Amino acid sequence: MSRLFLPPVNRAMRVLDRSFFRKTIPLSAMIILDPKKITSIKSKFENDLLKYNGVVAVKPVVSKPKIGGGEEVRALEDKQKLSESDTENGRIVEKLLILHPRIKHDEPETIPPTLKELVEKKDVRLVPYTLNLEYKNWGYDELINAILPEDLLDEIPSGFTLTGHVAHLNLREVYLPYKYIIAELLIDKNPKCRTVVNKIDEVGTTSEFRTFNMEILAGEENTEVEVSENTCIFKFDFKKVYWNSRLSNEHNRIIEKFKPGEAVADVMAGVGPFAVPAAKKRVFVWANDLNPESYNAMVENIQINKVGDFAVPHNEDGRVFIRNSVKDLYRLSQSPWGKVLIPHKVKFSKSNPIPLEDRPPPEEMQVPPTFSHFVMNLPASAVEFLDAFIGVYTGMEDLFEPKGKAKLPYIHVHTFQKPTDDAYDLICERISKYLNYKLTTEDVRFTDVRLVAPKKKMYCAEFQLPREVAFAGEEGWKGIEKRPEVSKLDQKAWLADDA
Repeated sequence: MSRLFLPPVNRAMRVLDRSFFRKTIPLSAMIILDPKKITSIKSKFENDLLKYNGVVAVKPVVSKPKIGGGEEVRALEDKQKLSESDTENGRIVEKLLILHPRIKHDEPETIPPTLKELVEKKDVRLVPYTLNLEYKNWGYDELINAILPEDLLDEIPSGFTLTGHVAHLNLREVYLPYKYIIAELLIDKNPKCRTVVNKIDEVGTTSEFRTFNMEILAGEENTEVEVSENTCIFKFDFKKVYWNSRLSNEHNRIIEKFKPGEAVADVMAGVGPFAVPAAKKRVFVWANDLNPESYNAMVENIQINKVGDFAVPHNEDGRVFIRNSVKDLYRLSQSPWGKVLIPHKVKFSKSNPIPLEDRPPPEEMQVPPTFSHFVMNLPASAVEFLDAFIGVYTGMEDLFEPKGKAKLPYIHVHTFQKPTDDAYDLICERISKYLNYKLTTEDVRFTDVRLVAPKKKMYCAEFQLPREVAFAGEEGWKGIEKRPEVSKLDQKAWLADDA
């Protein structure tokens, strides 16, 4: 059956010709003569009806006598109206049911006995039927298989990432001669897709902002998108910032670790996929990205999702952000502005007003003095920023256990690594190198995020910042060849602002 319905083949096609894809298939059908029996007959012969994508097996028909004898039967397509020639000396038959190709009206041995009984009782009549298929009836896979050379059919390019209305392809070189056909097919067969782009270099190879060069293959020349994720709306220019819809589960996994009232530092925040949903659950988030376009989009997304009380955007180097945010968060927590007032939702109206003095006071949420989490989602190089944590809390020891109430923060750092048996050990070695402190797989929890390429996997390494790193003095820098070029916090400098 599948071969019977395949589209015609044209492996020389280089420009999509939709009119080429037409096919006529001879089938059989039964006309139900008693309208009252339509439902019961259709249900009884459900497995004997045609089932094919985009083809309705039940159709109204027009039956007219032929000159010289016989009968002409024509099915009305969806929303098609009768013409004057149809109604003249013609009659409308309620329903025609298209039969499975194995059943042939002129071959009695193919007709099921129960159907023969209905024919003998004159409840139905079997007739020939011509099915006309065209471009709209076939899907992307069927059409691309009819166009590509046979030696390219083993791995047809069918995978893409849809970001808003933009479909993002990463075509292998052998498929580039067919890129425009592939793009047009994707738009035609995916209602949500209005633009198709192809990546023409690796992420970050031409920009420090994780963006990549792309070409628009088909559709609108518009890369301004709107995406919904974790009950939040994100707007951004896909061409100017980094976004990966395939990371939505990872975003959600980490956000679920945050508790309302905690403070989180998102060091490489992008347009806010971690920061905005976290702020929505009343987590104090300081979110940073070096890319001005990402920063601007993040500012807009904070406004769109109305989380400005909890999300603070930054636009600076990641190392500088780590060092400065620790100091600045503490200062804010000790200031009169270090709290958020949340009014209770009270239902009242003009006819039933509630006096101001009778309304419950707003809920007060205090900004904590320390961060509970640092998120570092820059897999290509985030590990290299870990040296910014060396001595980052020096002079602030009394805030943390056992003297204080705070716990040292958890670091969530993403990285790429070849997926070998010793991948976790190799990642621990790199983390240890930049912390200048040895961590093992017993200290670090790993999540295999996704396979980026056959020999490249994205991991998330999560660990609590060791005291030996957080409170390190000068000895914490011993053995490090190049110290990060950021201003160190002087001991006790966090206690008061010089200004």
